[in-house]
Amino acid sequence: MAMTEVKLMGGGQAVGRVESVAAERLLVPLGQARGGSGATQLELILVSLQLKDGPRGVGFTYTLGGGGAAVLALLRQELLAPLVDLELRDFDHVLRQYWANTHRLGAGVSALAIAAIDIAVWDARAWEAGVPLYRLLGAERSRIEVYGSGRATNTMTTEELIEGARQYLAEGCRAIKLRVGARPPAEDLARVRAVREAVGDDVRIMVDCNERLDLPTALWLGEHLGELGVYWLEEPLPSYYLEQYAELSRRLPVAIAAGEHLQTRYAFAEYLRHGAASVLMPDAPIVGGITEWLRVAAVAEAFGVPVSPHFLPELHIHCALAAPNCREVEHFPLLDEVIENPLPIQDGGMSPWERPGHGMIFSEERLARFRAEN
Repeated sequence: MAMTEVKLMGGGQAVGRVESVAAERLLVPLGQARGGSGATQLELILVSLQLKDGPRGVGFTYTLGGGGAAVLALLRQELLAPLVDLELRDFDHVLRQYWANTHRLGAGVSALAIAAIDIAVWDARAWEAGVPLYRLLGAERSRIEVYGSGRATNTMTTEELIEGARQYLAEGCRAIKLRVGARPPAEDLARVRAVREAVGDDVRIMVDCNERLDLPTALWLGEHLGELGVYWLEEPLPSYYLEQYAELSRRLPVAIAAGEHLQTRYAFAEYLRHGAASVLMPDAPIVGGITEWLRVAAVAEAFGVPVSPHFLPELHIHCALAAPNCREVEHFPLLDEVIENPLPIQDGGMSPWERPGHGMIFSEERLARFRAEN
C-alpha cells in the first residue's frame, strides 16, 4: 500500500508551508542477526513532508521487536493532519501540542511517532535553507571520530570477533565494541580477553550487554572487564532498574553507558540525578526526534556527562557535530538496505554529506520491495 497522504486543498503560498504529509511502514529483513539484540527484521516507519513549491523532508523511526503498526496508526489518525498548511517556523508550537496531547499515553509509541515527524521537519528546514543539517544546528566542526560496532555479535566465533576488530583498525578506528550476555559470563570474559590480546592495549574496547545481565553478574563481569581496560560497560541491566545502575556506577572500575531505550530528556535527567551512567546514548528516532536529542545532550552537558548516539551514523552525525559533549558516533549498518549512500569511514572518522538536509537518500526501488500492507 502506498503512503496515506494528507494534502493542502487551499491555495497557501507561504514559503516553508507544508502542502502534504504521508506515512508508511516498511518491513526490512536484516539478513542475519546484528549487534546484540538478535533482531533479524527492522520495522521502519517513514514520514514524508512535502513543502508547497519546495523540497520534501523525510523523517523516520524504527522498531526491532514489533509495534510499528501502532506507531503508524498514531501518526495517521492523530499527528499528521495538524501539519498540513503549517509553516515550518511554527512547528515548535505543534511539537509542544503533540507532547501535551499524548501525555496520558506515556512516551512509548508517542515518542517514536513524534520523532519521525520532528526529523522530517528538520530535514525540510535544512533543505529550505540550502545547507546540511549539521550546519543548520550550529555545529562548529565537520568531522567526528567513529567507533566500530557493527561487526561483532554474540553468535560470532572468537576468531570472527578478532577479524571484525582488525577490519575496523585497518580503517583507522581506534575504538571497537563487542557484545556479551548471551553466553556464560566466564566465556564472554575469555572472548573479550582474546580480542584485547589481539588488538593491543591502545585500542579502546567497549562492551555492550543489551540489558541481558542481573546485578550480581554485572558486578562480577564489570570487575573483570575493568582489569582488561574496557572503556565502558553498556546497558548491563534493563533500563528501568535505575537504582541498580546507580549502584553499578558507584562500585565498578569501568564506566557505565546507557540510554538507547530511554525516551524524553526527563528520563535521562533521572539517570543524571542518580549518577547512574557516565555516558548517555540517546537515539533520535526513539527519544523523540532531533529536537529532543539535542535537549538530552544539553542536560547532560550541564552535568559534565558525554553523550554518544546509538546507531544510525548517517542521521546522528548531524546531532553529534552540534553537541560539544559528543566525541564519537557508532558505526552500525542498520539502514544499508534502504539508503543509497551509507557514510564511509575515512581514517577512523566520518563527515556528513555536504548536501541539504540530513543527506540520506532513500532508494525508492528498495522501499517498494519492503512496503507493508498497512
